[in-house]
Amino acid sequence: MAGETETERVKTCENCVRAKIRCTHAPDATICDRCYRLKKECYFRLARQRSAPKKRRRNKRIEMLEDKIDQIMGQINLVTPRRPEHPYHTPNSEVSSTYPHADTIDVIKNGLISHESATQLLDQYREAMLFFPFVMVPASTTVDDLRAEKPFVLLCILVFCSFHDNSLQKSLEEVLQSYVSSEVLCSEHDSHPPSFEILQGLLIILAGTRQRHQLCRFPYYMQLAVGVVINERLDRHPKYRVATRLEVGDECDETRRGTVADESRALIGLFLLNSTDAIIRQKTCTTPWTPFIESIAEDLSRVAEYPTDRYIIYYVQLQHMLQRLDALTMTSIERHPDMEQHIRAFRAEVEQYKNQLPVDPTCDPFIATQYHTLELQICQISLIDTKVASTPSDSFLLVSRSDTLCHGLAASKRFLDYYLKLPPVIERNYSIVIWLSSGFLVAAACKLVLAALHPSLRLNTQVQELRDALDMPKMLQFFVARLDAIAKTCKDGVFSHYHKWTLAAATWFDKAYQVAQLEAAKIVENESLRFAEQNQNMDQGIQTDPNLFGLDFDITMEELMGGWSGPLLGIGHV
Repeated sequence: MAGETETERVKTCENCVRAKIRCTHAPDATICDRCYRLKKECYFRLARQRSAPKKRRRNKRIEMLEDKIDQIMGQINLVTPRRPEHPYHTPNSEVSSTYPHADTIDVIKNGLISHESATQLLDQYREAMLFFPFVMVPASTTVDDLRAEKPFVLLCILVFCSFHDNSLQKSLEEVLQSYVSSEVLCSEHDSHPPSFEILQGLLIILAGTRQRHQLCRFPYYMQLAVGVVINERLDRHPKYRVATRLEVGDECDETRRGTVADESRALIGLFLLNSTDAIIRQKTCTTPWTPFIESIAEDLSRVAEYPTDRYIIYYVQLQHMLQRLDALTMTSIERHPDMEQHIRAFRAEVEQYKNQLPVDPTCDPFIATQYHTLELQICQISLIDTKVASTPSDSFLLVSRSDTLCHGLAASKRFLDYYLKLPPVIERNYSIVIWLSSGFLVAAACKLVLAALHPSLRLNTQVQELRDALDMPKMLQFFVARLDAIAKTCKDGVFSHYHKWTLAAATWFDKAYQVAQLEAAKIVENESLRFAEQNQNMDQGIQTDPNLFGLDFDITMEELMGGWSGPLLGIGHV
């Protein structure tokens, strides 16, 4: 612009116009600050001639409107850094990004969060990695390292760990959503973040899903992550990831960022997130188990770069067992003739697997939750999810289902005993996988206790002893108190919907428990003699509905889980 008056060229360069951000530069500069920083060619187009005196008033009004537009556009970037005086000097507050437009998500530079607070949140994320060890950040990596190398991952980490301050988290989420929309989904250029960095960031956001407004976006972020895996062929062995059918000459795919181990963890993390949500919410899993997933899990566990890596193979194997079990009810709720044999065989397989585990299931929170879910999922399918087409006359089915009920009651007590002994407020770092599974386990335990109250089981001492030992009403009180303590540690009610759900579940259970007890007492009073004769021996003609011992629930599992998993996808009213 040297040698030209200020009115001869527009005030905003073409690059800033396309990026829709404020263009700042010194009065005599030939390049704006942003183009200088990104090393782009800067061009100011010629302004329209304003020579007609009769339009002077109109031109002044246009100038005022242009200034107002510049002011509004400038609010997109709260802080626009000035070009350093020396071309080779970069202040400590400036971090050179690896791809264009990354400065729009540098929330430290933009003033949304301080460098010190970001460092604290990064340390907090390292603690949370124990509950979702699939996007690892080495201890030597600093906030500035992530700002320079993986700014999208850093933003997702800050969103994940800022639950203690709801207003801050929502501000960070707005930046995240805007960036995903404009630079990932709707970008018209190739300057978006590397695909693997997008996948890692999305996994962090999915794992940290907690609040109602976050949960409604869960399925869309999930499918975006699945799309990245498919597009980058991360679900294949590296030597099969090159698309040769459309290659011409020596062209080949650009080398992806991240190591093979990082890619393996990311694929396994997506598999666990997708599979757990699909099983508990009874939906289609778009990232099922494959032999390749298990093979890379074995490699990670053998090398064990991080302490949690040695458990990854067990995560995959337990989740595969859950998928196989869930497949028994995928096609129809009608019970197959040999369903009971399948259930008994599966329960024996689970017990054998537990005995062969080189570690105790409770040594790792992920393994503990998966194993307890597997135990109760067997009971859920056997007693609740499937129904017998006709009432059999033989007593084998009833005896088998009574045995399943006993296993379920015992498994429920093991889970609740384990859960209530955990350190206080440890749930703040839970991933959505553990939250989902925990909600299912509590809901299933409630239904099993109600099933144990049926009059046909009143002389089954084993069932009654297990039911009394579980003491579900008292357990729910402890559960409510524990989640209340968690909700109080965070302002703005970040975990309040989980606490409200436990209150609603406890209220429903208490009502159903009292009704079941009154009905059982009435039946016993009116037909005590007949019941005494029929229950002398369970193998002698017990006449009762094998479908959950005649218990008719007035609430489905999805309704009971509504306030817990409901926020995940917008259902539920709690």
